[in-house]
Amino acid sequence: MVIKRITSFLGRRRSKALAPSAPAPRVDRAPATPPARPAASKPLVIWESELRAIAAEAAAWTVETGGDLFGRWPDNPTVFLATKAGPNAQRDNAHFRLDVDYLRQLSEPLAADWALRYFGDWHSHHRLGLSEPSSGDRRRIRQLGKRNAFPGMVEIIVTTEGSRQMPTVRIHPWFYDLGTEEEPVAMSVTVHAGCSPVRQALIARGLFPEQSLKEWEPVALDRVRIGDAGEPPVLGSAPAVDAATRERAITHLAEALERESGAPIEQHPTAFGKILVAQLKEPHHLAFAIDQKWPMDVLEVHRLDRATGSAEQIEAPVGLVVPDINGIVQVYRAAKGQRGIA
Repeated sequence: MVIKRITSFLGRRRSKALAPSAPAPRVDRAPATPPARPAASKPLVIWESELRAIAAEAAAWTVETGGDLFGRWPDNPTVFLATKAGPNAQRDNAHFRLDVDYLRQLSEPLAADWALRYFGDWHSHHRLGLSEPSSGDRRRIRQLGKRNAFPGMVEIIVTTEGSRQMPTVRIHPWFYDLGTEEEPVAMSVTVHAGCSPVRQALIARGLFPEQSLKEWEPVALDRVRIGDAGEPPVLGSAPAVDAATRERAITHLAEALERESGAPIEQHPTAFGKILVAQLKEPHHLAFAIDQKWPMDVLEVHRLDRATGSAEQIEAPVGLVVPDINGIVQVYRAAKGQRGIA
């Protein structure tokens, strides 16, 4: 059982305090541009949640609408967050213009916190019914890429068909090689099952409420098609969330607990994940046992008395996960307020 392993770990030296672990690794900001020129033959990778979020937003409007694509581009461009348009976006029957100021507001925290960068956008062609980028789309993407020195960009064109109440939404992704003047190339699509870990984390932290980050959930995947396909997309298995995303989530939590405690946070690797230890008031500390698997459940919480070497398990809300920083901070505050520790 986890509790036995944690108790064993915390109680190895009952007469001595645990030695502080090495400080959390520094997380560098995402580069402004990808390090290498992307290849046109690679597929677009997108999480199911982002595909359905695009479908939900496109189906909600009878005029053109759109949003931004944020992700990473190690080998294949991978969409971790597909957004709605900003509040000052311009929409009509045949045109859509992004809210550039809002894009900048989103870009900075997504780059700093999650190493995501903007590498394209999506918009609908409701009235036009065109599945390809228009001449204006191509000109805009090339100007944007040149201004930002991007070697490549992605544009998703969305069309709808069927009834307005329950339309079928078609997703048409295009790749622009900005190192040439060639026309954009249609991309294949790989869909990861489930919700993007970044969207999960933003929901847990209550960020970007104007994005209505849960609106993708009611949109059934059978209403979505890729290109001219007659059937819904086939989902790939949900991949293990990458180590960089998990480490960033841990770093955000450690930073929040350090602000609360006013003292450095210890991080101890274990077989099941990590133990984070935050100072309450000497000799009392609070230890959080964290599962390494996303969304990184808080398995147990222990109050430590390092004067006696004792460890007492305390109650924590069911379903508490690392991205829910506010929830974990509330557990810390409650523990600090007990028994005159504060």
